[in-house]
Amino acid sequence: DQMSGIEVEELNIRTSSDNPKSADDDWMTAIFREKAFYNLPPANIQSMFMKMEEFPVKKGEVVIKQGEDGDFYYIIRKGVAKVSRTTKSGESIVLAELKVGNAFGEEALVSDVKRNASVTMECDGLLMRLSADDFNKLLKEPRIDWVTKSEAEGLRDNGATYIDVRLQEEVVGNEIEGSIKMPLFMIRLEADSLQTEKKYVTVCDTGRKSSIAAFLLRERGFDVYVLKDGLLGSKS
Repeated sequence: DQMSGIEVEELNIRTSSDNPKSADDDWMTAIFREKAFYNLPPANIQSMFMKMEEFPVKKGEVVIKQGEDGDFYYIIRKGVAKVSRTTKSGESIVLAELKVGNAFGEEALVSDVKRNASVTMECDGLLMRLSADDFNKLLKEPRIDWVTKSEAEGLRDNGATYIDVRLQEEVVGNEIEGSIKMPLFMIRLEADSLQTEKKYVTVCDTGRKSSIAAFLLRERGFDVYVLKDGLLGSKS
C-alpha cells in the first residue's frame, strides 16, 4: 500500500528441489508480514538490516535475563525460544513462545529499565541483534506518539479509549473511568481482545510503563498514543 509509505516491488525467494525455502527467507519474510514494520520509514528498515549482527545461540542459553540492563534488541533468525518471568515467590511462569521472525528485548530499551523477563533458547539457533542506540534511533522514535493531557482528552472525546497499564495496587484511589485495565505484563496475552479499528491512549503514573505498552501494541498494528509524563506529571 503506497499510502503507508512503503512499497514492496519484489521479494525474491530462493528455491531448490531439496531446500524449498532458506532460513533467511523465513525470517525476513516473517518480518515484512509483521504490522510492526508497516509504519516505519523504508530508510529505517534498510538501516536496521545493515546494522544488525549475527548472534549464534545454543539450546538452554539464556539470551536475556530478568533484572539485567537492556543492551540489545533481538529477532529470531533460526530456532525457538521461551519467555519466562520469575515471581516474588520464586515461581517461574512461561509467558510466550517465540519463533522465527519474532522479536524480543524491546521493553527494557523503550523505557530504559531492567529486563522484566528472561528469554531462553529451546534449541540451537541464530539471532540477529541491534544495539540499544540503533534501536532507539531506528525503531523506537517512529513508533511512540506522545500526547499531552488535553490532546489525550480530545482523543477520548472522539472515541479513543484509555488503557491503564498500572498494577491494581497502583490504581486504587486513582482510577480512570471508562478505561481498560491491562497491566503491562498482560499486554502480550490480552492484546487480541482490543479492536484494531479503535484508537487507544496508554497511561500509567510516569509514562514509562505506558510507553512500553504502546510500543508493543503498535507492533501488533494498533493505533496507540501515550500520555506524556504520565498521570502524575501530565500537563495540558
